[in-house]
Amino acid sequence: MNPRREEVAAALCTRTLLATLCLLALTTSVSAEGTWTLWMMGASSPWDSVGNFPTREQCMEALHQQAQAVEKLGLKVTEDPPGGSFAATDADRDIRGQCLPDTEDPRGPKAK
Repeated sequence: MNPRREEVAAALCTRTLLATLCLLALTTSVSAEGTWTLWMMGASSPWDSVGNFPTREQCMEALHQQAQAVEKLGLKVTEDPPGGSFAATDADRDIRGQCLPDTEDPRGPKAK
C-alpha cells in the first residue's frame, strides 16, 4: 500500500473515531438530562405527579409557584432549592412538593 494512502486512511479512521466518541458523549449528556417531574403530597393523599418538565429549572419554577399558592392558603412554607423541594405546614395540614428526575419516584419501587 502507498504510504500516502496509509496516512489518509489513518487520518480518516481517527476522524471517524473522534466523531463517534463526540456523538456518544452528546447522546449520553442529553439522556442524562431527561425530563423532570413535579410531585405533590397532601396530608391524606399519597405522592402524585402533577407535571413533567424538560429541565430541572422549569420544574423548580413550577415548584416555587406551587409553594406560593400553598402559602396563600395560610400554611408556613419552607423551600429547599438545592434539594428541589418544599414543605408547608399548619396545625392541621402538611403539604410537600418535590422535583425529581423522571427516573426517580418518591413512592418507592413499584411492586412486581
